[in-house]
Amino acid sequence: MASRGVIVTYYVHEQFRKVVEATGANWRQMQRPHDLTEEQATKYLPGLDKTACLFPASAVPVAAAILPFLLSDMENLHPRPSLILYDPFLPQGLVVARHLHIPSASLLTYTGPGVVSCQASVSLQWETNPAVQRAAQEIEQMYGVDIFEHGLVGEFYSMERNTVATFERLFAPPSSSLQKDRLSNVPFRCVGPMIASEEARISHAWASAEQLDKKLPWNTIDEARRQSKHVVYLSMGSVATSSFWGRKFGPTAESNGLQAFSGKEFVQFVLNSAFEAFRHEEDILVVAAIGPQIDALDGLPPAPDNFILQEVVPQLQLLQTCDVFITHGGANSLHEALGFALPLVVVPMFGDQPFNADALADTGAAISFKFPSETLSAPALRLAIRQMLDPGNSFRLAARDLNHEMARSGGVARAVDFILFGDDAADAHAKFEMLFFASKSPSSVSTQIRALCGLESVSQVSKVEKSADPAGPSLVRTLSSDTPTLILLDIPDSGGFYVGKMAKELDGSGVQAMIDGWKGKSLERKQLSKS
Repeated sequence: MASRGVIVTYYVHEQFRKVVEATGANWRQMQRPHDLTEEQATKYLPGLDKTACLFPASAVPVAAAILPFLLSDMENLHPRPSLILYDPFLPQGLVVARHLHIPSASLLTYTGPGVVSCQASVSLQWETNPAVQRAAQEIEQMYGVDIFEHGLVGEFYSMERNTVATFERLFAPPSSSLQKDRLSNVPFRCVGPMIASEEARISHAWASAEQLDKKLPWNTIDEARRQSKHVVYLSMGSVATSSFWGRKFGPTAESNGLQAFSGKEFVQFVLNSAFEAFRHEEDILVVAAIGPQIDALDGLPPAPDNFILQEVVPQLQLLQTCDVFITHGGANSLHEALGFALPLVVVPMFGDQPFNADALADTGAAISFKFPSETLSAPALRLAIRQMLDPGNSFRLAARDLNHEMARSGGVARAVDFILFGDDAADAHAKFEMLFFASKSPSSVSTQIRALCGLESVSQVSKVEKSADPAGPSLVRTLSSDTPTLILLDIPDSGGFYVGKMAKELDGSGVQAMIDGWKGKSLERKQLSKS
């Protein structure tokens, strides 16, 4: 948005300030929703300890407490905001938009409301928490907004626009009876995953500067590649290794059988299974992100020699070198992996992760270890990885199909169009976005493009011809081919391209044939060289 000239003010915790400002947006402080302050606990939980209202329920009283500041601050912004874009997990964006009569849009970073549905008893337990009740009543009395009229704890969607950062095949509509009842009139729109590799990123919000600056031993990884070894990447995400590290998952993970696990216990369980599974697999190198906690490895056996353990890693960069990704199944991680057509082994904890694991397994691109305390073992993990490392295995083919579908679904540009201008603009962006290249003469540009696409180089020109149309282009026929080579770049498709030939008549039929082949999926997809 900032690159389009939109003035963006972002309210978020200070840990994200550098990333926000690096995009050109303005940063404003906002309290984390995870914990009540002592003052807030006294107000919303009189006579009770603040642990009586834990996350995610705590997001509601935190919102009520900070709304006066947010409204005052926004009313003093110049120019006045013309749109409120917010995380639907938090109610304050919805309340501010309605109170100030400003259009709103929410941004779902997961695959749809269905993946965050839970048993009605759990949702209602959060909703009837005394702190949540007091805060919700205060919000309605002060601002005239009933946050539960069309929402639930953790699901405060806009009645105008809700962007879902996935593609149609993975979209999860409202599924529980409570969701279907309260969200029946809420509009959702898939805009594609929003992965911007060129933007500043935080590998882990709770890692120290020293941990974030630590470099991966790329020489070791590159050497493994040169020896034709397989590279497996393992990460259980950032939530288990931060806010849940020393805390039981509790009701949040009950539907996946992990309510008795803390983040530390779960991560160590997965790491220990991986240690046992791959300790003697000499053709496999495992790179594991273990999180920033200093006691991450306490009580575990020594890591095998074929493991690289690091607190945080540059995930997008590492995924490009991997063969398989062992993941917790968070939406960002699964979309980033599919962006490189990687098959996945999913070991989910809670929230959207169990749903994502099943959805990906249904597509054939993943193996799911849902209910991991019962299903995950060293032999089972080893077998899953070996299946995915077999040449021509079905998991990689399915991941490639999802990669193509995801690439055509939109992404950042389409999301911005929809957020700012609505359905028509998003639909226009979803039209085919392609670039054809045909060299007019041998040059450094044509040579570089040919090299990227692995085509033969051209050094001499045999013939110059013009199309029948006097205004048509002058095209060169080279010694390397009777007719000019056409290269079709499928722009959203992560470096995908197709090669064809210009028609001898130079009448455009060669271009049309390639477009028809692309639509019919009959063209052979190639991948741009990483060099």
